[in-house]
Amino acid sequence: MFNITCIIMASGLSKRMGKNKLLLQFKEKEIFKYVLDAVSLSDISQRIVVSSYDEILNYAEGLKNFKIVKNNENSLGQSKSISLGVNNSNICDGFMFLPCDMPFMTYSLINDICSFFYQDTKCITVPRIDKKNSMPTIFPYSLKADLLNISGDVGGREIIRSNPKIIRYIDIENPLLLQDIDTKEDYIRFKNI
Repeated sequence: MFNITCIIMASGLSKRMGKNKLLLQFKEKEIFKYVLDAVSLSDISQRIVVSSYDEILNYAEGLKNFKIVKNNENSLGQSKSISLGVNNSNICDGFMFLPCDMPFMTYSLINDICSFFYQDTKCITVPRIDKKNSMPTIFPYSLKADLLNISGDVGGREIIRSNPKIIRYIDIENPLLLQDIDTKEDYIRFKNI
């Protein structure tokens, strides 16, 4: 088991989609279930779901070893989900932040990213495709205070920009694995793949 806290962020307002994208049917199940199911099969020791949506929290409650955290202030952006997740975690080697809108995510990719992080746990692990940063990102526990100081909807990008010397990139060959669903066009395009 990896002593990593996976914070699954499922509180977004889906502004570009126009409705809650996480609850949309995508192939055989709702979008959010793909990420939760992948994490449930992974070797991560602590799993925290931060969500504003009862459907997601209820589903996570039925999975093994998931802690659920209600986000009643999702209008404050990603920073609120980050702080709720970090504040509800135990001491760990790192924090993985995984958005819940990535229906092609697999448990094996999650495990691969964790294994890569363990090559140097003082560094931030950033997956990328064609030199473009993606998620899920793992921050070392030593950056806990920085994570708690994030504000607004920028997530951990500012921490990454401020710490270029401690970033390690893991290049992902298959771009589909890191594909998120943000717009109606994304949904239509990827639903039939």
